[in-house]
Amino acid sequence: MKRLETIVKSDKLSQVVNAIRSAGAKGVTVTSIKGQGSGERPMLRSGRGTAQIRAEYNMMDSIMTVVDDSEVSNVVSAISQAAYTGKSGDGIIIVTDVDQVVNIASKKTDSSAL
Repeated sequence: MKRLETIVKSDKLSQVVNAIRSAGAKGVTVTSIKGQGSGERPMLRSGRGTAQIRAEYNMMDSIMTVVDDSEVSNVVSAISQAAYTGKSGDGIIIVTDVDQVVNIASKKTDSSAL
């Protein structure tokens, strides 16, 4: 099994979650985050609206899911297509190994726990 953590612009959240679910993932966890990466940070108006300052962070969302090894390429492809704008800062996908998953309520483990 693999854990996929995807960091995308907040305005792409719904599209990416729908793509992940359509590609076969059974569930997702979403967290709103702030970050600094390759994407350009927006300009903001100061308190009185007369000056502009660059935001310190971009508002992003982190979407985490766990899938079977056989589903990884489909889910990664779906995420990439849903989040793509062609501009710097579209996001990243991090894929890591998962040793074990346990569903607390059902006591099921691994793939059946998903």
